[in-house]
Amino acid sequence: MKRCPIRAAAVVLAVTSSVAAGCSNSALSTEAAAVPQNATAWWRNGVCYEVFVRSFADADGDGVGDLRGLISRLDYINDGNPTSTASLGANCIWLMPIAKSVSYHGYDVTDYYHVDPHYGTDDDFGMLVDEAHRRGIHVIVDFVPNHSSSDHPYFQAALHDPVSPYRSWYRWSTTKPSETGPWGQEVWHKSPVRDEYYYGVFWGGMPDLNYGTPAVLQEMQKVVAYWLRDMHADGFRFDAIPYLVEEGSQLQHTRGTHDVLRQFGSAIRSEAPGSFTIGEMSDESPQILATYYPDQLDAYFAFGVASATMQAARTGDAALFNKAIWDASVTFPAGRWSPFLTNHDQPRVMTVLGGDVAKARIAASAMLMLPGMPFVYYGEEIGMVGAKPDETIRTPMQWSAGANGGFTSATPWEGLQS
Repeated sequence: MKRCPIRAAAVVLAVTSSVAAGCSNSALSTEAAAVPQNATAWWRNGVCYEVFVRSFADADGDGVGDLRGLISRLDYINDGNPTSTASLGANCIWLMPIAKSVSYHGYDVTDYYHVDPHYGTDDDFGMLVDEAHRRGIHVIVDFVPNHSSSDHPYFQAALHDPVSPYRSWYRWSTTKPSETGPWGQEVWHKSPVRDEYYYGVFWGGMPDLNYGTPAVLQEMQKVVAYWLRDMHADGFRFDAIPYLVEEGSQLQHTRGTHDVLRQFGSAIRSEAPGSFTIGEMSDESPQILATYYPDQLDAYFAFGVASATMQAARTGDAALFNKAIWDASVTFPAGRWSPFLTNHDQPRVMTVLGGDVAKARIAASAMLMLPGMPFVYYGEEIGMVGAKPDETIRTPMQWSAGANGGFTSATPWEGLQS
């Protein structure tokens, strides 16, 4: 049985044993008829490990994790030896946003074509991909197509120049519309330059891109082609996909959104037949998620199954879990929905389960035996804790019991949780 080389006594998830024992879900996964599929199916038998580069490993001693730090820890994720007992054995890593950004989390991008200097260089990313591939690890990157940063040059040009060619890349109104967002939030934000408003479903620092302008989709397709062709990424996690296109008062799950995703999926499959795409659609309704099949992205996160799994582990009542699994199995194409327990937006497993190791093992075992490629958030395999606000869910990886958990020789960007 493979075991984590760090804090082995604190291992609370069954990740290491299940991955190493070859907990394959291929027997439960079949091709969906008449659906465009990628040429390779590595993701159908895989396990993907979600990494927040800022919090994983700091190589240059500035308190912030970086790509070279991640490279130095790749053997922990998969050392390339199928008989090894010293690594998790995952064959995929999902990197939270690494493109240039003004925020710590990276979901407000200022340059889609270059690595954020806090994390290193474009060459460092190339080295990461090479080293990962040498170990049998595929690298998928977070792609944020719904919005840019308000500091992005495109938005700044549109903000300051009413006749800028980038003006139509965003949505504007001379008066403040009365509509609110999908969860009742303000979505129209006052311009700091003139008496007008712009649309941003999340907040004013993330203005939504306007896919009603063809040049926007063309540019975003150039971005994904660049990361596939020039940077050799193996695919993408698409952020916030329900909100790509607004149609009147309908602000999510629109026909326009499905059409944009269909074009993204087709272009990516054409550019890189061996790639993998997965979308974040957090609505737990299987009927709504079903509208994103069959020919848009390859897979989607099963949020309904995740919450049901955690509830079953916490309460001991499997009724909701059984229903969620049944609904998913009869609604979604086999093998094209991904189970998980938590991610960077949710309280960590051990926090939700009150530190109960047995319950955490039950949750992990159930998750890893489901069809589709499971995703494991970094640190869950060693029992890291954390609850809102988001920063305390995304704290540095604890590699040892030493100073700063072995994450950095400097003061870490965020304090460790205990």
